[in-house]
Amino acid sequence: MGLRQHPISDEDAAFWLNIRKQFYLRDDTTYLQGGSVGPSARPTIEKTIDLLRAFESDPLNNRDHGLLRPIIESARGKLGRFVGADPDRLALLPNTTMGMNLPAQGLKWERGREILMSDQEYPAVKNLFEYIAERDGLTISMFPLPTPPDSPQDIVDAYADRFTDRTCLMICSHVYCTTGLVAPVGDLTGLAHKHGALAIIDGAHALGMVPVDLAGISPDFYVSSCHKWLLTPKGVGMVYIDASFQNVLRPLIIGHNNKPTPNADRYDKLGTADLTHYAGMETAIDYQLDIGWNEKIRPYCLALARYLKERIVSDIAGSRLTIPMDTEMSGYLTSFTIEGIDSRKLMRILWDEYKIQTQSVTFNGIRAFRISTHFYDTFADIDRFVDTAIELIRTRKGLELE
Repeated sequence: MGLRQHPISDEDAAFWLNIRKQFYLRDDTTYLQGGSVGPSARPTIEKTIDLLRAFESDPLNNRDHGLLRPIIESARGKLGRFVGADPDRLALLPNTTMGMNLPAQGLKWERGREILMSDQEYPAVKNLFEYIAERDGLTISMFPLPTPPDSPQDIVDAYADRFTDRTCLMICSHVYCTTGLVAPVGDLTGLAHKHGALAIIDGAHALGMVPVDLAGISPDFYVSSCHKWLLTPKGVGMVYIDASFQNVLRPLIIGHNNKPTPNADRYDKLGTADLTHYAGMETAIDYQLDIGWNEKIRPYCLALARYLKERIVSDIAGSRLTIPMDTEMSGYLTSFTIEGIDSRKLMRILWDEYKIQTQSVTFNGIRAFRISTHFYDTFADIDRFVDTAIELIRTRKGLELE
Protein backbone atom coordinates (compact mmCIF):
# COMPACT_ATOMS: atom_id res chain seq x y z
CA MET A 1 0.00 0.00 0.00
CA GLY A 2 3.07 2.23 -0.03
CA LEU A 3 4.66 4.35 2.64
CA ARG A 4 2.40 6.83 4.40
CA GLN A 5 3.31 10.19 5.86
CA HIS A 6 2.95 10.10 9.64
CA PRO A 7 2.48 13.21 11.82
CA ILE A 8 5.71 12.59 13.72
CA SER A 9 9.41 13.33 13.21
CA ASP A 10 11.94 10.57 12.59
CA GLU A 11 13.53 11.41 15.93
CA ASP A 12 10.24 11.04 17.81
CA ALA A 13 9.41 7.82 15.95
CA ALA A 14 12.75 6.37 17.02
CA PHE A 15 12.07 7.48 20.61
CA TRP A 16 8.75 5.60 20.78
CA LEU A 17 10.19 2.52 19.07
CA ASN A 18 12.80 2.42 21.82
CA ILE A 19 10.02 2.72 24.42
CA ARG A 20 8.28 -0.26 22.78
CA LYS A 21 11.42 -2.33 23.42
CA GLN A 22 10.98 -1.69 27.14
CA PHE A 23 7.98 -4.04 27.12
CA TYR A 24 7.84 -7.82 26.78
CA LEU A 25 5.54 -7.52 23.75
CA ARG A 26 6.11 -9.87 20.80
CA ASP A 27 7.44 -8.40 17.58
CA ASP A 28 5.01 -10.40 15.44
CA THR A 29 1.88 -9.00 17.09
CA THR A 30 0.05 -5.69 16.66
CA TYR A 31 -1.39 -4.78 20.06
CA LEU A 32 -4.49 -2.62 19.63
CA GLN A 33 -6.47 -4.13 22.50
CA GLY A 34 -4.72 -2.80 25.60
CA GLY A 35 -7.99 -1.35 26.85
CA SER A 36 -8.99 -4.69 28.34
CA VAL A 37 -5.73 -5.23 30.16
CA GLY A 38 -2.53 -3.32 29.49
CA PRO A 39 1.00 -4.74 29.38
CA SER A 40 3.30 -3.66 32.18
CA ALA A 41 6.72 -2.32 31.20
CA ARG A 42 9.87 -4.31 31.98
CA PRO A 43 11.01 -1.99 34.82
CA THR A 44 7.66 -2.49 36.58
CA ILE A 45 7.67 -6.27 36.28
CA GLU A 46 11.35 -6.64 37.15
CA LYS A 47 10.90 -4.47 40.25
CA THR A 48 7.86 -6.51 41.28
CA ILE A 49 9.77 -9.77 40.84
CA ASP A 50 12.69 -8.37 42.85
CA LEU A 51 10.26 -7.42 45.62
CA LEU A 52 8.73 -10.90 45.58
CA ARG A 53 12.16 -12.50 45.93
CA ALA A 54 13.09 -10.15 48.75
CA PHE A 55 9.74 -10.73 50.45
CA GLU A 56 10.18 -14.50 50.38
CA SER A 57 13.51 -14.17 52.19
CA ASP A 58 11.52 -13.39 55.36
CA PRO A 59 7.77 -13.37 54.67
CA LEU A 60 6.80 -13.00 58.33
CA ASN A 61 8.62 -9.71 58.83
CA ASN A 62 8.53 -8.34 55.29
CA ARG A 63 4.76 -8.23 54.88
CA ASP A 64 3.29 -5.57 57.11
CA HIS A 65 5.76 -3.06 58.48
CA GLY A 66 8.90 -4.55 57.00
CA LEU A 67 9.71 -4.51 53.29
CA LEU A 68 6.36 -4.02 51.53
CA ARG A 69 4.20 -1.73 53.67
CA PRO A 70 6.39 1.40 53.36
CA ILE A 71 6.58 0.93 49.57
CA ILE A 72 2.81 0.42 49.29
CA GLU A 73 2.13 3.56 51.30
CA SER A 74 4.58 5.50 49.12
CA ALA A 75 2.75 4.15 46.07
CA ARG A 76 -0.61 5.19 47.58
CA GLY A 77 0.80 8.69 47.98
CA LYS A 78 1.97 8.84 44.36
CA LEU A 79 -1.38 7.53 43.16
CA GLY A 80 -3.11 10.22 45.23
CA ARG A 81 -1.02 12.93 43.59
CA PHE A 82 -1.68 11.44 40.15
CA VAL A 83 -5.47 11.54 40.62
CA GLY A 84 -5.66 14.76 42.65
CA ALA A 85 -6.81 13.18 45.90
CA ASP A 86 -5.68 12.90 49.48
CA PRO A 87 -4.06 9.44 49.63
CA ASP A 88 -5.80 8.87 52.96
CA ARG A 89 -9.03 8.73 50.94
CA LEU A 90 -7.81 5.92 48.64
CA ALA A 91 -8.45 2.24 49.26
CA LEU A 92 -6.42 -0.25 47.23
CA LEU A 93 -8.36 -3.21 45.84
CA PRO A 94 -7.59 -5.65 43.00
CA ASN A 95 -9.90 -4.24 40.31
CA THR A 96 -12.87 -2.06 39.41
CA THR A 97 -15.41 -4.85 39.87
CA MET A 98 -14.37 -5.43 43.48
CA GLY A 99 -14.10 -1.68 44.00
CA MET A 100 -17.66 -1.14 42.78
CA ASN A 101 -18.86 -3.79 45.21
CA LEU A 102 -17.51 -1.74 48.09
CA PRO A 103 -20.14 1.05 47.98
CA ALA A 104 -22.79 -1.17 46.37
CA GLN A 105 -22.74 -3.71 49.19
CA GLY A 106 -21.26 -1.53 51.91
CA LEU A 107 -24.01 1.12 52.00
CA LYS A 108 -27.60 0.80 53.18
CA TRP A 109 -30.12 1.55 50.44
CA GLU A 110 -33.63 2.79 51.10
CA ARG A 111 -36.35 0.58 49.68
CA GLY A 112 -38.36 2.17 46.87
CA ARG A 113 -35.57 4.48 45.68
CA GLU A 114 -34.05 4.54 42.19
CA ILE A 115 -30.62 3.98 40.63
CA LEU A 116 -29.87 6.00 37.49
CA MET A 117 -27.37 4.75 34.90
CA SER A 118 -26.84 4.69 31.15
CA ASP A 119 -27.17 1.56 29.05
CA GLN A 120 -23.46 1.69 28.24
CA GLU A 121 -22.09 0.96 31.71
CA TYR A 122 -19.77 -2.02 32.06
CA PRO A 123 -21.76 -5.32 32.15
CA ALA A 124 -20.37 -6.34 35.55
CA VAL A 125 -21.48 -2.97 36.96
CA LYS A 126 -24.96 -3.42 35.51
CA ASN A 127 -25.16 -6.93 36.94
CA LEU A 128 -24.00 -5.76 40.36
CA PHE A 129 -26.58 -3.02 40.72
CA GLU A 130 -29.36 -5.16 39.26
CA TYR A 131 -28.55 -7.60 42.05
CA ILE A 132 -28.57 -4.80 44.66
CA ALA A 133 -31.84 -3.42 43.29
CA GLU A 134 -33.55 -6.80 43.47
CA ARG A 135 -32.13 -7.57 46.91
CA ASP A 136 -32.94 -4.21 48.50
CA GLY A 137 -36.14 -3.24 46.70
CA LEU A 138 -34.83 -0.50 44.41
CA THR A 139 -35.55 0.15 40.74
CA ILE A 140 -33.07 0.91 37.97
CA SER A 141 -33.66 3.69 35.47
CA MET A 142 -31.53 2.92 32.43
CA PHE A 143 -31.39 5.16 29.37
CA PRO A 144 -29.52 5.29 26.04
CA LEU A 145 -26.52 7.58 25.67
CA PRO A 146 -26.34 9.67 22.48
CA THR A 147 -23.80 7.98 20.20
CA PRO A 148 -21.85 9.98 19.35
CA PRO A 149 -22.83 13.12 21.24
CA ASP A 150 -22.32 16.53 19.62
CA SER A 151 -21.11 18.11 22.86
CA PRO A 152 -20.52 17.26 26.54
CA GLN A 153 -23.79 19.01 27.30
CA ASP A 154 -25.61 16.25 25.38
CA ILE A 155 -24.40 13.80 28.02
CA VAL A 156 -25.37 16.06 30.90
CA ASP A 157 -28.82 16.60 29.37
CA ALA A 158 -29.32 12.85 28.87
CA TYR A 159 -28.78 12.31 32.60
CA ALA A 160 -30.61 15.46 33.72
CA ASP A 161 -33.80 14.41 31.94
CA ARG A 162 -33.98 11.19 33.97
CA PHE A 163 -33.57 12.37 37.56
CA THR A 164 -36.66 12.03 39.73
CA ASP A 165 -37.40 12.65 43.40
CA ARG A 166 -36.75 8.92 43.95
CA THR A 167 -33.20 8.93 42.50
CA CYS A 168 -30.73 8.05 45.24
CA LEU A 169 -27.71 7.11 43.13
CA MET A 170 -26.22 8.09 39.79
CA ILE A 171 -23.65 5.80 38.14
CA CYS A 172 -21.61 6.95 35.17
CA SER A 173 -18.32 6.12 33.51
CA HIS A 174 -15.48 8.59 33.15
CA VAL A 175 -14.39 6.86 29.93
CA TYR A 176 -16.99 4.52 28.46
CA CYS A 177 -15.77 0.99 27.74
CA THR A 178 -18.16 0.76 24.79
CA THR A 179 -17.21 3.72 22.60
CA GLY A 180 -14.34 5.41 24.45
CA LEU A 181 -16.46 8.49 25.16
CA VAL A 182 -14.95 10.76 27.82
CA ALA A 183 -17.84 12.03 29.92
CA PRO A 184 -18.01 15.38 31.75
CA VAL A 185 -17.95 13.67 35.14
CA GLY A 186 -17.49 16.85 37.16
CA ASP A 187 -20.72 18.27 35.73
CA LEU A 188 -22.50 14.94 36.23
CA THR A 189 -21.39 14.68 39.85
CA GLY A 190 -22.64 18.22 40.48
CA LEU A 191 -25.93 17.29 38.84
CA ALA A 192 -26.35 14.24 41.07
CA HIS A 193 -25.61 16.20 44.22
CA LYS A 194 -28.05 18.93 43.15
CA HIS A 195 -30.75 16.24 43.11
CA GLY A 196 -29.68 14.83 46.47
CA ALA A 197 -28.23 11.67 44.92
CA LEU A 198 -24.88 9.98 45.40
CA ALA A 199 -22.42 9.82 42.50
CA ILE A 200 -20.34 6.72 41.82
CA ILE A 201 -17.90 7.12 38.93
CA ASP A 202 -16.54 4.11 37.04
CA GLY A 203 -13.05 5.29 36.16
CA ALA A 204 -11.71 1.93 34.95
CA HIS A 205 -10.45 3.37 31.66
CA ALA A 206 -9.57 6.84 32.90
CA LEU A 207 -6.37 6.46 34.93
CA GLY A 208 -3.44 6.86 32.58
CA MET A 209 -5.67 8.02 29.69
CA VAL A 210 -7.27 11.30 30.74
CA PRO A 211 -6.40 13.84 33.46
CA VAL A 212 -8.14 12.88 36.69
CA ASP A 213 -8.67 15.53 39.38
CA LEU A 214 -10.82 14.03 42.09
CA ALA A 215 -10.74 17.24 44.11
CA GLY A 216 -12.43 18.96 41.18
CA ILE A 217 -14.78 16.10 40.27
CA SER A 218 -15.91 15.66 43.91
CA PRO A 219 -17.53 12.23 43.57
CA ASP A 220 -18.78 10.22 46.50
CA PHE A 221 -16.89 7.22 45.13
CA TYR A 222 -14.49 6.92 42.21
CA VAL A 223 -13.39 3.41 41.23
CA SER A 224 -10.64 2.38 38.83
CA SER A 225 -8.32 -0.39 37.67
CA CYS A 226 -4.68 0.70 37.50
CA HIS A 227 -3.64 -2.26 35.32
CA LYS A 228 -5.37 -0.92 32.19
CA TRP A 229 -3.84 2.39 31.05
CA LEU A 230 -1.59 3.09 34.03
CA LEU A 231 0.09 -0.27 33.25
CA THR A 232 0.61 -1.44 36.83
CA PRO A 233 0.97 -5.15 37.65
CA LYS A 234 -2.31 -7.02 37.23
CA GLY A 235 -4.74 -6.98 40.11
CA VAL A 236 -4.20 -3.38 41.24
CA GLY A 237 -7.11 -0.97 41.56
CA MET A 238 -8.32 1.89 43.72
CA VAL A 239 -11.45 3.30 45.29
CA TYR A 240 -11.72 6.95 46.26
CA ILE A 241 -14.04 7.26 49.26
CA ASP A 242 -15.34 10.66 50.28
CA ALA A 243 -14.53 11.37 53.92
CA SER A 244 -18.22 11.57 54.80
CA PHE A 245 -18.47 7.79 54.24
CA GLN A 246 -15.50 6.81 56.37
CA ASN A 247 -16.67 4.22 58.90
CA VAL A 248 -20.25 4.59 57.60
CA LEU A 249 -19.35 2.31 54.71
CA ARG A 250 -19.12 -1.35 55.72
CA PRO A 251 -15.93 -3.08 54.53
CA LEU A 252 -16.29 -5.89 52.00
CA ILE A 253 -14.17 -8.14 54.20
CA ILE A 254 -14.31 -7.75 57.98
CA GLY A 255 -11.41 -9.00 60.06
CA HIS A 256 -8.72 -6.89 61.69
CA ASN A 257 -10.49 -3.82 60.25
CA ASN A 258 -13.62 -4.24 62.37
CA LYS A 259 -13.04 -1.01 64.32
CA PRO A 260 -13.41 2.56 62.96
CA THR A 261 -10.27 4.17 61.54
CA PRO A 262 -9.61 7.65 60.11
CA ASN A 263 -8.29 6.50 56.72
CA ALA A 264 -9.63 4.65 53.68
CA ASP A 265 -6.96 1.95 53.99
CA ARG A 266 -9.42 0.30 56.36
CA TYR A 267 -11.24 -0.82 53.20
CA ASP A 268 -8.33 -2.49 51.44
CA LYS A 269 -7.83 -5.21 54.04
CA LEU A 270 -8.42 -8.57 52.33
CA GLY A 271 -6.48 -10.90 54.60
CA THR A 272 -3.30 -12.63 53.48
CA ALA A 273 -2.53 -11.81 49.85
CA ASP A 274 0.40 -11.12 47.54
CA LEU A 275 1.03 -7.41 48.07
CA THR A 276 4.05 -7.11 45.76
CA HIS A 277 1.79 -6.00 42.89
CA TYR A 278 0.59 -3.03 44.93
CA ALA A 279 4.20 -2.18 45.74
CA GLY A 280 5.03 -2.45 42.02
CA MET A 281 2.46 0.27 41.30
CA GLU A 282 4.98 2.87 42.45
CA THR A 283 7.40 1.86 39.69
CA ALA A 284 4.59 1.88 37.09
CA ILE A 285 3.59 5.43 38.00
CA ASP A 286 7.22 6.58 38.06
CA TYR A 287 7.80 4.97 34.66
CA GLN A 288 5.14 7.06 32.93
CA LEU A 289 6.01 10.20 34.86
CA ASP A 290 9.69 9.83 33.96
CA ILE A 291 8.81 9.57 30.26
CA GLY A 292 6.48 12.54 30.70
CA TRP A 293 2.84 11.48 30.99
CA ASN A 294 1.38 14.92 30.31
CA GLU A 295 4.19 16.27 28.16
CA LYS A 296 4.91 13.25 25.91
CA ILE A 297 2.73 10.20 26.46
CA ARG A 298 -0.69 11.83 26.31
CA PRO A 299 0.03 14.00 23.22
CA TYR A 300 1.52 10.99 21.40
CA CYS A 301 -1.44 8.74 22.24
CA LEU A 302 -3.94 11.39 21.21
CA ALA A 303 -2.06 11.79 17.92
CA LEU A 304 -2.29 8.03 17.35
CA ALA A 305 -6.03 8.11 18.02
CA ARG A 306 -6.52 11.11 15.73
CA TYR A 307 -4.57 9.44 12.92
CA LEU A 308 -6.63 6.27 13.36
CA LYS A 309 -9.90 8.19 13.18
CA GLU A 310 -8.80 10.07 10.08
CA ARG A 311 -7.77 6.87 8.31
CA ILE A 312 -11.04 5.17 9.25
CA VAL A 313 -13.15 8.02 7.91
CA SER A 314 -11.14 8.58 4.73
CA ASP A 315 -10.15 5.03 3.76
CA ILE A 316 -12.69 2.49 5.05
CA ALA A 317 -15.81 2.62 2.90
CA GLY A 318 -19.04 2.61 4.89
CA SER A 319 -17.33 3.45 8.18
CA ARG A 320 -18.93 5.58 10.89
CA LEU A 321 -17.24 6.81 14.03
CA THR A 322 -19.19 6.22 17.23
CA ILE A 323 -16.78 8.46 19.17
CA PRO A 324 -16.27 12.22 18.71
CA MET A 325 -13.11 13.44 16.97
CA ASP A 326 -12.20 16.09 19.54
CA THR A 327 -10.03 15.34 22.58
CA GLU A 328 -12.53 16.82 25.04
CA MET A 329 -14.81 13.83 24.54
CA SER A 330 -12.33 11.16 23.46
CA GLY A 331 -9.01 9.68 24.49
CA TYR A 332 -7.10 6.57 23.43
CA LEU A 333 -10.13 4.36 22.69
CA THR A 334 -11.62 4.63 19.19
CA SER A 335 -14.89 2.96 18.19
CA PHE A 336 -16.51 2.72 14.78
CA THR A 337 -18.83 0.63 12.63
CA ILE A 338 -18.49 -0.55 9.03
CA GLU A 339 -21.78 -0.75 7.18
CA GLY A 340 -22.82 -4.35 6.62
CA ILE A 341 -19.70 -5.82 8.25
CA ASP A 342 -19.73 -7.95 11.41
CA SER A 343 -16.87 -6.62 13.53
CA ARG A 344 -16.66 -9.88 15.50
CA LYS A 345 -16.00 -11.95 12.37
CA LEU A 346 -13.39 -9.50 11.10
CA MET A 347 -11.80 -9.28 14.56
CA ARG A 348 -11.32 -13.07 14.67
CA ILE A 349 -9.64 -13.19 11.26
CA LEU A 350 -7.38 -10.26 12.12
CA TRP A 351 -6.17 -12.15 15.17
CA ASP A 352 -6.13 -15.73 13.87
CA GLU A 353 -4.39 -14.99 10.59
CA TYR A 354 -2.53 -11.69 11.11
CA LYS A 355 -1.91 -11.44 14.88
CA ILE A 356 -3.64 -8.04 15.03
CA GLN A 357 -5.42 -7.65 18.37
CA THR A 358 -8.65 -5.63 18.30
CA GLN A 359 -11.97 -5.73 20.15
CA SER A 360 -15.62 -5.90 19.15
CA VAL A 361 -18.23 -4.28 21.41
CA THR A 362 -22.02 -4.20 21.32
CA PHE A 363 -24.22 -1.36 22.64
CA ASN A 364 -27.64 0.06 21.73
CA GLY A 365 -27.96 -2.78 19.22
CA ILE A 366 -24.77 -1.55 17.51
CA ARG A 367 -21.82 -3.87 16.92
CA ALA A 368 -18.60 -1.90 16.58
CA PHE A 369 -14.84 -2.11 16.56
CA ARG A 370 -13.03 -0.73 19.61
CA ILE A 371 -9.35 0.02 19.05
CA SER A 372 -6.93 0.87 21.87
CA THR A 373 -3.82 2.90 21.11
CA HIS A 374 -1.19 3.34 23.82
CA PHE A 375 2.39 4.60 23.73
CA TYR A 376 3.83 1.16 22.90
CA ASP A 377 1.89 1.37 19.60
CA THR A 378 3.05 3.12 16.43
CA PHE A 379 1.50 4.81 13.42
CA ALA A 380 2.68 1.81 11.38
CA ASP A 381 0.57 -0.43 13.65
CA ILE A 382 -2.47 1.62 12.75
CA ASP A 383 -1.64 1.40 9.05
CA ARG A 384 -1.28 -2.38 9.33
CA PHE A 385 -4.70 -2.68 10.96
CA VAL A 386 -6.52 -0.36 8.55
CA ASP A 387 -4.85 -1.69 5.39
CA THR A 388 -5.43 -5.33 6.39
CA ALA A 389 -9.07 -4.65 7.27
CA ILE A 390 -9.65 -2.93 3.93
CA GLU A 391 -8.10 -5.84 2.03
CA LEU A 392 -10.12 -8.43 3.96
CA ILE A 393 -13.39 -6.56 3.40
CA ARG A 394 -12.56 -6.40 -0.32
CA THR A 395 -11.55 -10.03 -0.79
CA ARG A 396 -12.97 -12.18 2.02
CA LYS A 397 -16.46 -13.65 1.89
CA GLY A 398 -18.64 -14.22 4.95
CA LEU A 399 -17.91 -11.02 6.88
CA GLU A 400 -21.44 -9.68 6.53
CA LEU A 401 -23.78 -9.04 9.43
CA GLU A 402 -26.39 -11.77 9.81
